Amino acid sequence: MEIKKRSKVYLDQAATSFPKPEAVYTAGDEFARTVGIGNDRGFYRESRAVSRIYAETREGLAQLINCRAENIIFTSGTTESLNTVILGGLKEGDHVLISPFEHNSITRPLNYLARDRGITVTRLDGSLAGGIDLDSVERQIRPKTRMCLINHISNAFGIVAPVREIGKILRKHEDIIFVVDGAQSMGTYPINVEEMEIDLLAFSGHKGLLGPTGTGGFFIRDRLIDLIRPLKFGGTGIRSRIPIVIDELPFKYEVGTLNSWGIAGLRAGVEFILNRGVSAIHHHIESLTRQAAEELGRIDSLTPYLPSPGIHHGVISFNLMDLPPRETASLLDKVFNIKVRDGLHCSPDAHRTIGTDALGTVRASVGIFNTEDDIIYLSEALSELESEFGGS
Repeated sequence: MEIKKRSKVYLDQAATSFPKPEAVYTAGDEFARTVGIGNDRGFYRESRAVSRIYAETREGLAQLINCRAENIIFTSGTTESLNTVILGGLKEGDHVLISPFEHNSITRPLNYLARDRGITVTRLDGSLAGGIDLDSVERQIRPKTRMCLINHISNAFGIVAPVREIGKILRKHEDIIFVVDGAQSMGTYPINVEEMEIDLLAFSGHKGLLGPTGTGGFFIRDRLIDLIRPLKFGGTGIRSRIPIVIDELPFKYEVGTLNSWGIAGLRAGVEFILNRGVSAIHHHIESLTRQAAEELGRIDSLTPYLPSPGIHHGVISFNLMDLPPRETASLLDKVFNIKVRDGLHCSPDAHRTIGTDALGTVRASVGIFNTEDDIIYLSEALSELESEFGGS
């Protein structure tokens, strides 16, 4: 029997969260109409309003991860944050450890530095079922190991890295900077930078934090301020006679005009998460992830790529029959109004590790506003495609 079509089911939360809380839309609109300026450097009311928004957003983000507000830096997103620490923190001859599931926002700047600055990169051992092999962390450390960069949750397969355990191992080596890519975990997964021994946490504002695109930032420990060069140089609105850079937070890394409209929306997203509770959001997404794994596992001609349940969060990658991923994703959109992603998801290393790098996979990813009905509808749609194309 043909299933009843729905108007829109969005299952691409790993790319950008949608919908946003109503307060995010309202905050951006209200800011644009009543404040409207792009800096907090004047002595008039609107400028002071921007200053309050920045301060309250930093405080909310700090509360989410257990750090001081002054250690939160605003950027355009995770990619800029990771480029800041990679390009600003590595020098000729340094050695770097990464997981086998990294995003191009880590691998591309590292590959650039390997070519132009002579750094070396070692990928830790890992697998789909087991995630990162913890034994390989200690085994791969060298005298010149300068940094360890770990994707907290794989955007391609939903593999959750053992960040806390890696942090404990690295703390025995004080010269190694522990960097965590929190693009998929910030706002959806409990994070405590003290307990996890994280030195720098990069995050996106438009994914789990439910804010607008073009927002994000990073947490940085005090000990790194002298070690990480800024990515950009320019105006800060204060101490304008200083010729190069103000060497303190946030001015060392925040130059030019910030995305004030976006940060106003981000503040509303962070407030929503604090009110709902990260643990509750985590539980909801984890429940949907388990349901999706079970539902899709019943489809005979579907090949799921699933981590072990204890290290799986938010993402379900699969292929249907021998259909190219793009064909499956296109059919889900055109016939059923289901929005999923296809391809390598900017993570070719992860796909090489899993063995899906030839064509990639179809990726469905869930968020706080997805429901059990969304998962059932996806499963029914895939079953209908199986019936339609199974004999061809």
